[in-house]
Amino acid sequence: MKKREGKIPISILIIVSLITVILMFFEFRSKHKVKARYFEEKIAAAQLTQQCFNEVKKAIDSLHIPIDRINDPNETGLIGTQYSPITTERGDLNAKLTSTNPNLAALVVELIKKSSVKKGDTIAVSMTGSYPALNIAVISALEVLDLEPIVITSAGSSMWGANHPQFTYLDMEYLLYNQGLLSHHTKAASFGGEDDMGRGLSPAGREFLENAILRNNITILLNENLDDAIENRMQTFRSGKDIKLFINVGEHTTSWMSIDPGYGFIPAGHIKQGKGLIAQFSRSGISVINLDNIPQLAAKYGLPEAPIPLPDIGEGRLYYTYKYSITLAIISLLILVILLVTILRFNIDLYFKKEKK
Repeated sequence: MKKREGKIPISILIIVSLITVILMFFEFRSKHKVKARYFEEKIAAAQLTQQCFNEVKKAIDSLHIPIDRINDPNETGLIGTQYSPITTERGDLNAKLTSTNPNLAALVVELIKKSSVKKGDTIAVSMTGSYPALNIAVISALEVLDLEPIVITSAGSSMWGANHPQFTYLDMEYLLYNQGLLSHHTKAASFGGEDDMGRGLSPAGREFLENAILRNNITILLNENLDDAIENRMQTFRSGKDIKLFINVGEHTTSWMSIDPGYGFIPAGHIKQGKGLIAQFSRSGISVINLDNIPQLAAKYGLPEAPIPLPDIGEGRLYYTYKYSITLAIISLLILVILLVTILRFNIDLYFKKEKK
């Protein structure tokens, strides 16, 4: 049998290539922004968070608490000092600055929606004065999603947190509650610090914290050791309805208890060992949201680390995704298939005509 000598002309291949490039060009041009899931809830949570931040800033100004414009470049008032009588330990300034982005409330909404919670469900929340901005973002997200939190807070703070003795996180929170911006506030509070009993603080520091807890009408948790602290918290949480989700904000002492659970959303049953709150809730079949390693957590969801200035509400992939036209892609594929089939068929017909000669 004679070898085939005919080939598809170069001109035809060039034309097909040009058509392919044109179709690809139009497909890339079809890229458009689409609202992400839970867009409205995320916007509402971030807006409420920003409102709360504004009120805290007004209170900071009215109390004549100085703002360090080097360490708090966005002048939020949510960044405390390096040292104070109620400073419990070292702290990461970048993490604190990252947490002042109100869009973190949208991240909290995203994480909560990964669980199976429904409107009206009870949520256990463990907070620390180290992250006042993130605490407010969490409560704002819970408000918007109409969930019922039982909140326990460690009143002390690490460096750069809510560590002004005259205006602790508990004071911020109760201010927002009294103004009607938030309908939930801390139910019980401990001193925090080592073993969650104020160890490492001076007597004056512990007195400042006790006064802050009492002046905000909050139940005080006086712990004798770490095991006692964990048990006191679990009893407080159990005093409510069935817990459907546990949210931990930066609290290592009682929540982690010598294990690293990771950060973000932790499915129910994922953690098998440990005595801390996270392990106990996980083992009992309750999902956990661990808001720690804040710069890494923010980066995972497209939020900037320690941004200057703070981004506008609604910016980033928490709010929008980009999509291409599926219809145009299918039409383009059909056009290319028809072209290739036509060319191949024509070439095969030409080949057989030559064979017959």
